[in-house]
Amino acid sequence: MKQGTAIVLMNLGGPDRLESVRPFLFNLFNDPAIIDLPNPFRWLLAGLISWRRTSKARAIYAKLGGASPLLANSVAQALALSRAYKDTEGSKVFVVMRY
Repeated sequence: MKQGTAIVLMNLGGPDRLESVRPFLFNLFNDPAIIDLPNPFRWLLAGLISWRRTSKARAIYAKLGGASPLLANSVAQALALSRAYKDTEGSKVFVVMRY
C-alpha cells in the first residue's frame, strides 16, 4: 500500500453568494459547539439570530464581492501547498468547510 501525505485545510466557511447568508448564519448558530443549549432552544435562538443578522451581514458580504473570501483564499493556499509538495509521491491537499 502506498503512503502519502494528506494536508487538510479546514475552516468554518462562509456564504458563497448573498442568498446563502441566512442559511449560513442559521447553521453556524445552530451548532451546539457555538451555542450550548438543548434543542429546541438552540434551534429557536439560531433562527432569531440569523433573522436579525441577515440584512447587516448581507451588506458586509456585498462589499466583499457578494461572497465570503474564505473559500477562494483557502483554494489558493491549497494550490500553493500542492505545488510545494508536488515532488512528494501520493501527497494530496484538501479544502473542507464546515458550514
